[in-house]
Amino acid sequence: MYCIRKSIDIDFAHHVRGHGGPCIHVHGHTWKFEVELQAMELDADGFVVDFKQLKTSVLQPCHQLLDHSLAVGGATWKDAEPALRALGAALLASRLARHGTIHTTDERVIQLAGAENRYPGGMKVAVFPFSPTSERLAKWLYDAATAALADGRVSVRLARVFETQRPVESVAEYWDADQLG
Repeated sequence: MYCIRKSIDIDFAHHVRGHGGPCIHVHGHTWKFEVELQAMELDADGFVVDFKQLKTSVLQPCHQLLDHSLAVGGATWKDAEPALRALGAALLASRLARHGTIHTTDERVIQLAGAENRYPGGMKVAVFPFSPTSERLAKWLYDAATAALADGRVSVRLARVFETQRPVESVAEYWDADQLG
């Protein structure tokens, strides 16, 4: 069995709806998203999958969706969208005096595996169909990688989400027990 692994660091904040501890507050991390692919046989070029394909098909879209955003679940979005619109407008207004505009340079809407960017008041928010805990994000990453790259030869071995990397790693993993070799 051949296996490859590639990761990307992404800076974003999240909110864990209904949490009994401090994760109820909006807080950020430098996350690391990591995907492992496996295959019994290599392709004609000698790869499980070219690392560049893993990067461009899965990891870069994750980065584009999440980088410098606030990740929330759909229920939080529904409840908080008006307040986020006001907050985004207030935060981006600080740009006017220095730059003559309040518009962000990039308001592309990225849709990936059921998640989507929204821009209330110009602020970047990534809305997921679940409250974005590390464990749920690991499953989401696994599903996104499977949709993008799994075929009859290649399968996703596992997906890892590092919520914190230093000083001590906090890691969530997801794999399909039938796929793990």
